[in-house]
Order: sequence, then structure tokens, then C-alpha cells
Amino acid sequence: MMSLAADIGGTYSRLAWFGDGLGGPPTKQVFDNAEFDSLEAVIEKGQAELGRGTQPVDQMVLAVPGPVQREPVELTNINWTLHRDRLSARFRVSELTIVNDFQAAALGAVNEPYEHLTVLNPVTPDDGPAVITGAGTGLGMAWLAQRDQKSLPHPTEGGHIDFAPNNADQLDLYRWLAERYGHVSYERILSGDGLVDTYRHVAGGSAQANTPAQIAALAKQSDAHASRAVQLFVAVFGAYAGNLALAFNPSGGLYLCGGLTSHLARWFEPSAFMVAFAAKGRMADVVRRVPVYLVTRRDTGLAGAIRMANRPAPSPWA
Repeated sequence: MMSLAADIGGTYSRLAWFGDGLGGPPTKQVFDNAEFDSLEAVIEKGQAELGRGTQPVDQMVLAVPGPVQREPVELTNINWTLHRDRLSARFRVSELTIVNDFQAAALGAVNEPYEHLTVLNPVTPDDGPAVITGAGTGLGMAWLAQRDQKSLPHPTEGGHIDFAPNNADQLDLYRWLAERYGHVSYERILSGDGLVDTYRHVAGGSAQANTPAQIAALAKQSDAHASRAVQLFVAVFGAYAGNLALAFNPSGGLYLCGGLTSHLARWFEPSAFMVAFAAKGRMADVVRRVPVYLVTRRDTGLAGAIRMANRPAPSPWA
């Protein structure tokens, strides 16, 4: 029996194959989505690289961006559509599971070993609720009612909550974004495109970078505009995380993950982050009691998808 667990992002698809004589840990692959016109093409490429292009995929767990209750499933931030019946027929799948990408990210994050975490607020977690949010191509969010993981994490579209500026600089950024997009959500800032827009707003006609990686490289060189854009990103992320702390009281932990988050991890200085996180007026002490972690590995969503594929029977998520 050959199994596939996959974490599909807006930019990259991460695949893990295991079972049926593959042996050892899962065989992992990473593909740039821009090189493919569909998820099926990505999976076929992965099979071909394994040398098993005609073999059925008995079990398939796909973690994809966007709402998964619909049929077909329309992915967010990438122009791909999934039809369950077509997917099952094409790869002769016996057991197909499609979940929101942040359900997998949540499961991966709460099981990360300590060496993959940066502690931003050193409070001891309990078995209460946990919230996982992260910036990459978009901004995702999911939550667990309890850390015991007896149920699948709950997906949300919490990245699209209205952005609330907290000072003059953020208000200027809000107005600049509103002129271009109308509605301004937190994802408009806490995402790859959001970081680029923030940098362009800060730099004006002096902008030298066109991608998040270029902005991070300039910030590492102490470029004033790039550094300011990254500081705005961290401050807005702190305020957004503080809002989630108020909404969910996640005594089991609040986890920040995602490819962009991990790429910018060096700028998440705990004391500066906590200033924005805890700036909640009378409720400041409430959010200060929430443990906060930054997940430094970039494939925590894939780790969660693998855990789903390896879950013991009977499934608590049936």
C-alpha cells in the first residue's frame, strides 16, 4: 500500500510518500506550483520521480488552502480546482482525505519538538485550547478546543478579519492599501504580497525589492525601508495574535507558523513582539497569560498531514 500526504500552499507543494516497500521515513518532495497547471500534475510528477508512475495511491491526505466543504474544492491564492471523484479515479485512491491546510499546520505545530520553537511568551501551556496562525502566500488560522487532539483542528478564514490599525504609521498603511484594494484584511499585510505592499508603501519611489526574499535580504543589510517594513509586519502580527488570544483564550498555546513567518523569524524579538501582542488596554494581563511560540521549520503543515495519514484506527476524525 502506497500513501501520500501533501501540504499544498499557494507557492509550493510539499509531498511525502510512504509505505509499500519505500521503507524508512517518508520520501519528501517539494515542487514550485508555478511550474504546474494543476495539483494532479504535481502528484504525477512526484510519482514519476519515485519511479512509480502507474501505481495506485491507496491513501491520500491533502491539506489545501481555502474552504474544503465545497465540491469542487477551489484553492485560495492559486488557480487550481479539485474534484474528489476525478482525483480518486485518476490515482485509483481507496481513501481520500482533503482538509484545510491550517488543520494540518495546527496538528503539526502543537506536536513540534522544542528545538523547532522560538518562545515569544514563556508561559507554561495546559491542555486547554490552542490556536495556530501563520503567514505564507496567505494568512491561515485554525484552532483546537483542547491540546489532547481527540478531534481534528477546526479550520477558519480568520486571516480575512478586518485589519485594525493601532498607530499613525499603521493608519497610513491602511489608507494606502484601502485605496488599492477596498477591503483591507490582516492577510493584506501578513502575507508574501502583503510584505511587498508594505515595503512599497514605506519605500515609495525608492523601492529596490520586488519579493519577500529580497526585502528580507535588504533588512538583513540594515536597509532602512526594508527594516521598517519588516518591523511593521511584526507589530501587526503581534496585534493580530493578541486579538486571537482574546477571542480564544488559548491556554494550550498560540503558535505562529508559515513559510514567511519562519523566514522572518530573526526579527520576532520577544520583547518587541509582546509590546504589540499585549497592547489590549484593560485586557493586557489576560493575553500575557497565553503562551506564544514561533515555529521555525517551514514544513510543519506537511508534518501534520503525515500525522493524519498515520493516525490510528478507528479514527477520532471520522
